[in-house]
Amino acid sequence: MEGHYKIMDYKLPRQIFTQDVSEIITREIEEQDIELAALSKKNLKELLEVSEIIKEKGLPDRYVLKKLKGDLGYGLFLKPGSEPIQKGELIAPYAGEVSVAPQNEPDNSAYAFAPLSDILLNKKEQNTFDKKRKFSPRRLYTLNLDAEKQGNFTRYINHSTAPNIEAEIFRVSKNAFGLETSPLEVFYRAKTKILPGQQLLVCYEDEEESYWKPFKIEPFHMTPKTFTVDASLNLIQNKKA
Repeated sequence: MEGHYKIMDYKLPRQIFTQDVSEIITREIEEQDIELAALSKKNLKELLEVSEIIKEKGLPDRYVLKKLKGDLGYGLFLKPGSEPIQKGELIAPYAGEVSVAPQNEPDNSAYAFAPLSDILLNKKEQNTFDKKRKFSPRRLYTLNLDAEKQGNFTRYINHSTAPNIEAEIFRVSKNAFGLETSPLEVFYRAKTKILPGQQLLVCYEDEEESYWKPFKIEPFHMTPKTFTVDASLNLIQNKKA
């Protein structure tokens, strides 16, 4: 989906956490005994390359945005003539506005990703992130990344229950590429081989209705072949796909 913004507004190469949020993440990962693998050298190199491209131009040259039918907004496609995206290849980090919010609080943003939940905040932290509520030591919180107003081109990857992209969470350790370390980072990578002309799709929700509801749009089932682009970058709808 696409909001009232342009691709040039979305040039955040990687997720940025303030020091206090980073400290909460690091503590919770340890206390919840969560094991996050470090990125491989190959993926670190891919991360460096795509981060530089996002910072410079927003959208890598091998992709094209196309307006879909009706209220479906824009879709992200691999350009015809490009090399196929191989299974396991890193696409880009998912990034957005950071918030630490009560876990049971309704969230109607279709661009929000919650990479960490069951967070317990101390009194000082609740006064910082949840000022309107009285302190409760048992209240659980969630870390949210919302790409509605800031992020990068990954926000244009549409929802599908038959995705060719998947989200994975890693840590970025000290490395020889000069990439800033991070206790937690969400990455989109290819779940299957993606052919030129196909749309990139990821599963945000297990059910179609729960994803489309915030947009007030009738649930629409898409596969990587539902919409494609041809050599002239014309959008084609394949109704039998």
